[in-house]
Amino acid sequence: MCHEGMTMKFRNISVAAVAFFFVFSVTALAAEDTYTQSFVILIDDKPAGTETVSEEKDGSNNVVYTSEHDLLVDDGLSINRVVFSTKMVLSKGAKDIRTYACRYQTSLDGGTGDSYDVSIKNGVITRILTRSGQSIDAAAPFTNNMVIVDFNVYHHYEYLLRRYDRKKKGTQIFENFIPVIGSGIPMKVTWIGDEKLRFYEKNTVETSKFLVDFVGIHTVTVLVDKSGRLVLLENPTQNLKVIRKDLLP
Repeated sequence: MCHEGMTMKFRNISVAAVAFFFVFSVTALAAEDTYTQSFVILIDDKPAGTETVSEEKDGSNNVVYTSEHDLLVDDGLSINRVVFSTKMVLSKGAKDIRTYACRYQTSLDGGTGDSYDVSIKNGVITRILTRSGQSIDAAAPFTNNMVIVDFNVYHHYEYLLRRYDRKKKGTQIFENFIPVIGSGIPMKVTWIGDEKLRFYEKNTVETSKFLVDFVGIHTVTVLVDKSGRLVLLENPTQNLKVIRKDLLP
């Protein structure tokens, strides 16, 4: 269980100073027909929310992510509970977006029923935002390096890092389409190294470590295991950590 006020006690055991690092993603994903995981969101090392994601293949062999989110958001004036769900459909290999949707049960303004839907067709990415019963459309050219890593949706980093070219390494640039604003922002992804992490003196996980820079906004550290699954995310700007639930005491 995750208790309020607890401090994350994990330590770096070793960094592999090697030229080759974990090769994961498509091969590992193909071995799994279904996958479910839960994450705990900590702010100032205190529990602030949860994310639960499920993954399966549909009849066309696309990969379908569905997720449920329940978190506390501090807007500077008050702390509000936000509950929402998402669904992302990726093409075979789990690298290319087909559709994405988000539905809010409760939102920052206390309303319900807000949503947005994103689809890609004929080289155009289209977003339909529904707020207070009104629909607002936005469209932009869809480029080969475009991804969707939505705010407060942490399993999206798994899909992002599958797009990272491990042969080229270095810093790689993507365009992150933000559904709420209906346009893209540049995102830089850099592999830092391989680490073994020990969580609470009982769980040791081999990970690959990346820096993900939302240019002009913030930079987060993301660690994934050998299967490309999210283990830990840290956002120092927000004093936020996201950790896989099964690694907690």
